[in-house]
Amino acid sequence: MNACHVCETPTKNKCSNCNQVAYCSVQHQKEDWKAHKIHCHPFKIAKNEVLGRHLVATRNIKPYEIVLKEAPLMRGPAQISAPVCMGCLNCIEANDHISCEKCGWPLCGPECPSLTEHRAECQLTEERGQKVNVTEFNGPHPLYTCVSTVRCLLLNTTNPANAEKFNQLESLEQTRRGSNQWKADLASIGQFIPKFFRTQKFSEEEIMRAVGILQINGHEVPISDPPHVAVFYTASFTENSCVPNLAKSFNKHGHCVLWAPKEIKKNSHLSICYSDAVWGTADRQRHLMQTKLFKCACERCLDVTELGTNYSAIKCEDRKCTGQLLPSKADDWNGSWRCLDCQKQVQRKYIDGILERASKDIQNMEKTAENGFKYLKHYEKWLPPQHYHLSEVKILQVQLIAKDQKELMILSDEQLQLKLKYAKDLIQLYEILAPCEVRMLGTLCFELHSALAEHTRRVALQTNLSPKEMLEESLLYVEKCVNYLQYESDIFVEGHILKQAKINRDALRIVIRIS
Repeated sequence: MNACHVCETPTKNKCSNCNQVAYCSVQHQKEDWKAHKIHCHPFKIAKNEVLGRHLVATRNIKPYEIVLKEAPLMRGPAQISAPVCMGCLNCIEANDHISCEKCGWPLCGPECPSLTEHRAECQLTEERGQKVNVTEFNGPHPLYTCVSTVRCLLLNTTNPANAEKFNQLESLEQTRRGSNQWKADLASIGQFIPKFFRTQKFSEEEIMRAVGILQINGHEVPISDPPHVAVFYTASFTENSCVPNLAKSFNKHGHCVLWAPKEIKKNSHLSICYSDAVWGTADRQRHLMQTKLFKCACERCLDVTELGTNYSAIKCEDRKCTGQLLPSKADDWNGSWRCLDCQKQVQRKYIDGILERASKDIQNMEKTAENGFKYLKHYEKWLPPQHYHLSEVKILQVQLIAKDQKELMILSDEQLQLKLKYAKDLIQLYEILAPCEVRMLGTLCFELHSALAEHTRRVALQTNLSPKEMLEESLLYVEKCVNYLQYESDIFVEGHILKQAKINRDALRIVIRIS
């Protein structure tokens, strides 16, 4: 029995959404809803010595259910950023912007809808007694390195409630202190802010703590061009997993939307990927150590086969062997590698030589379908089909082989079959490895649906039959596309794909029903 949150009467009934607050009647639940809805989520914030604060599901969470929708505490330019409008954070051109009359910081125009967010650094710059003068617009600008930190430091003035939450977040200051990154931040931000703004409002300790909170908890938000950085409160308590159970989307206002692509069982920890789930384990581990200062120990990172996919494997050096090389130890990707079949061992230097060339060739490659085929043909000598470098190029190929419906209709049968194969293989691979990379999966599903529809059309023309099973497969993938992209705003390409996918889905349902 629990005490009713309103009258303290003993009751067995709880709020069905969060499963945490009890009510003796529907009437009392309605009375308390205005206060309760802010905290009504299907999870609770838990804490332990290993993870610190983390989120735990308080009930079973259904597939596609939104778990959290949250506005940012603060948003601002990325630490490395070309000049952007200090209101909307979109890029600006040297000959297409205005300067703030009060402080001189660049703006896209006086009608910018987000000018209220600029008042923090605007006032501080006014107090400086000299306007900012930005004259270089090509490439990263050193002045922008400190802007988001300044906005964090001034939250006490601009939004005290958000400041209180921001200051509760982890900075890992003691861990960061003395590192190369910390020393660079000290020079470019910690010592720069007092000097440039001619202020003693903030101590070096305060500034460096704000920098730490930004770097540890910041999210890249792609609603602006270039993407900006934002800090969220509750979303910061999601733990890292390279096979997470939450997808992360953003609406057009920059609010974070965390949702479940698959069912999440009660008492499960809620997780997102702090790195990039489509990277191999060595690259993810390196990135997490550099940016978040920890070594991941999720199920994928502890398994050299990466859930049986051998996503990072190299073909055995012995060409007579069909086996694949992977690290001898799961916790040492920089040590020796061993063939899973013949047990032959090679040094990491051999692995690095192949991977560095493969990575450099992708970066330098002009992105055309023809060049993609050449790359795949060349590197299949050393890399198995599911390797992350080959998979990256195959994703490009799926998009480059017929970019629209007109090109699809005149595509050769051979290339259409390749598009179908690449898309199917990639969806199968990433639904295991990166099930929450919903934008990528949704786009791949739409490409596969389109290719299947074209293949069906060709078969129907050649046989005068209506291949219902093929239409149903096309419908299956367009429905998957809608599910994966359902929370994507129409300000993104994926949002436009979602609109077309819904049209195609409805049309296919009608065709199948009458066929």
